[in-house]
Amino acid sequence: MTFLEKVLDEKKRVVKDSKVKTPLSDLKQMIAGIEKRPFYQIFCRRFPEDVKIIAEVKKASPSMGVLVQDLDLPGLLMDYEKGGASAISILTEEKYFNGSLAYITEAKKVINLPVLRKDFIVDEYEIYQAKAFGADAVLLIGETLDVHQIAEYLEIARQIEIDVLLEVHSIKTYKKIADLGGFVLGINNRNLETLKVDLSVSHEMLKNISKTLPVIVESGIEDREHIKSFKEQGASGFLIGTSLIVSGNPCNKLRELQGKT
Repeated sequence: MTFLEKVLDEKKRVVKDSKVKTPLSDLKQMIAGIEKRPFYQIFCRRFPEDVKIIAEVKKASPSMGVLVQDLDLPGLLMDYEKGGASAISILTEEKYFNGSLAYITEAKKVINLPVLRKDFIVDEYEIYQAKAFGADAVLLIGETLDVHQIAEYLEIARQIEIDVLLEVHSIKTYKKIADLGGFVLGINNRNLETLKVDLSVSHEMLKNISKTLPVIVESGIEDREHIKSFKEQGASGFLIGTSLIVSGNPCNKLRELQGKT
């Protein structure tokens, strides 16, 4: 069984348990009146003048193990905001990434940036759940959902006013969703089967997608040269986690990536 198959099986089990504890009908009542901070609007332009970074809260990863033993979430979030992050990504998958939905609620109290729920969404329930916990945007992964599910989930997101980062890992998956709209496209350089990172994935895809489609480059962004090369191709922004977490000084690392130091 591949990593992706394992994590999707785990997520289906978790969602099943969550539905028992908090039925969808309850979530729909909970989201009434929750206001959204802008996410799509921040990243909607190609070839922006400044470097827009989604800074990620990431305690662990399957490829590198535990990245931080004792997470000072408020401190990390304030470093991200001080360093000039445009938005925050919070991994909420528990088993393989040591994430938590509670981090979203805490983040919204600590900082004024929009927050993305990053997870392996397998059920519409999780979109309502993300909204209930305060997320301003939710990640959908093209490789884990069929096109009908994606279209349905995009419509749900529109109705409940939560933005979508729709992630793909190949040009094949992009072609599957190319006719849809209303999302920021994420190009992830990590292979979901091997977990290896290849920056050429984004470089090649940026040559073959519409210049009007907002695009976030994800995974493997470690230095200023990476940022420059993708900006030249019109990247709207970047989602960066590991290199910030392991830097020892996320605030300074963010400034370095933006060319402010």
